[in-house]
This record gives sequence, C-alpha cells and structure tokens, in this order.
Amino acid sequence: MTVNATSSLGSTTSNSLSGQAISQAGAASGTTNSAGNSVSQTGLNSLNENDFMQLLVTQLQNQDPLNPVDNTQMLAQLAQFSALEEMTQVAQTDAQVLSAVQSLGSEMSLLMAHSLIGASVTVQDASGNQVQGTVSSVTMNQGSPQIVVNGTSYPLTQVVGTS
Repeated sequence: MTVNATSSLGSTTSNSLSGQAISQAGAASGTTNSAGNSVSQTGLNSLNENDFMQLLVTQLQNQDPLNPVDNTQMLAQLAQFSALEEMTQVAQTDAQVLSAVQSLGSEMSLLMAHSLIGASVTVQDASGNQVQGTVSSVTMNQGSPQIVVNGTSYPLTQVVGTS
C-alpha cells in the first residue's frame, strides 16, 4: 500500500507503509476500511503526540532505501509537531490561568460581601425601587454571594450605595 503524506509547505512524498503500521497508528478510532486497516473518522482531530511519533518512526523504517525521505521534509514535520505541542501547552496554561482568575474573582466578591456586614447600604430591588437597610448576613446562591438586607437577599450587583 502507498501513502502520500503532504506537509504544510505543499510538497508531497510517497512512502511505502505496511498495512500493519497504519492499523497500529489508527487503532485509536476503532474503525476499519475495506482493506481491514484502521482509519480515523475525525481525521487529525483524533491523533495525538504518540500517534505522530509512531507514524514518524514507521515512515523511517519503511522508506525506500533508494529514495529516502528528504531531511528538510523531516525537519519541517518535527517543527510542526513542536509548534503543535507548544500550542497545546499554552492552551492548557491559559485554561489554568482563567480558572485561577475566576476563582480569585469569586473569592473577592465573597470578601466584599462579608465586609458589608453591619454596613448601611442602598440596594435596588427587582422592581427598580431603592431599599435602604443594614446588611445582616451573607448567603451563597449558585456560587454567588448575596447580602441580606431587611430579611431579603440581594446580589452584590444590586448594591447602589453604602453609608
């Protein structure tokens, strides 16, 4: 079987790969084509780092000795892989930073609500009327702190003034 691999630079190389190697590389998807080899239903979305390295090693093992893979193509593939790996790490780091910022924001809201206990505040109720009173306690509603004024809970966003 012959597999054509195209790099992002637009060059095409043809290397002979055994059906077993393709089957091993595509085993993650669990589907097979008419020749009995595993193939991916979602294309590149289901491939991971291990699949890429396995394909690279298989490509090197099964290349035509009279027509080996060009070194520049191999370096281009490795550079693309390195860039993809770095982008994955940046995305994971960004997700962790976003989670930390959201957690910090939630903690700051809770701290602000607790600092209002005993303070005289003006809040706007659901009908748009302003209610004045003293904050007696803080409650949590769906992960968001609310202050209790005159026996009624209000979100912090409805506080319009303090005195």
